Amino acid sequence: MTACKPGKKENTEGDIKKDSNTVVQTNTDTNTVLLKGPIDKPGKVDIESFGPIRLGQPYSEFLKILGPPDAKSKAIEWGADGLLHEDWTWKSKGLVLNLSADKNNKDSTLSIFTITATAPCDFKTKANMGMGSSYAEVETAYKKDIDPEATDKTQITVGSVYGGIIFSFRNDKVSRIFLGAEAE
Repeated sequence: MTACKPGKKENTEGDIKKDSNTVVQTNTDTNTVLLKGPIDKPGKVDIESFGPIRLGQPYSEFLKILGPPDAKSKAIEWGADGLLHEDWTWKSKGLVLNLSADKNNKDSTLSIFTITATAPCDFKTKANMGMGSSYAEVETAYKKDIDPEATDKTQITVGSVYGGIIFSFRNDKVSRIFLGAEAE
């Protein structure tokens, strides 16, 4: 906003000061605060990280964190992507990881394709949501990124079914968390 004076433009908005979390704008003439609040950080929500693991993480990295799985399924080639897929299960950790790999170079390309968590998993999303979080907490944490077409009272989809986080609820508490693409 500017004010007109003969032959001169004057800045009445004043100084804008930012730090990493807040913006404060003041009018230098009256020394009044015009705007104060958190910086709205644009960008998409992190739908890939879950505790210390993440989608696309190579198996050599997550094995250091999780240790060997309790069970592994047989690798099956999926027609949709042409990759080999297998499920690795850590029952005591409440985790099932679907791993994918290039069929011609499996050992060097094996990585996390999807993550499914149930109790007793204690990992959290970047927004600090995990097993036992309430529907309202998840809804508040991801308000701007919820897909209303894929959300109802039993499930909240953050992002989309083509890539996102799907929270399933039992008795208004998170009972299952899925990260990745559930549809193609």
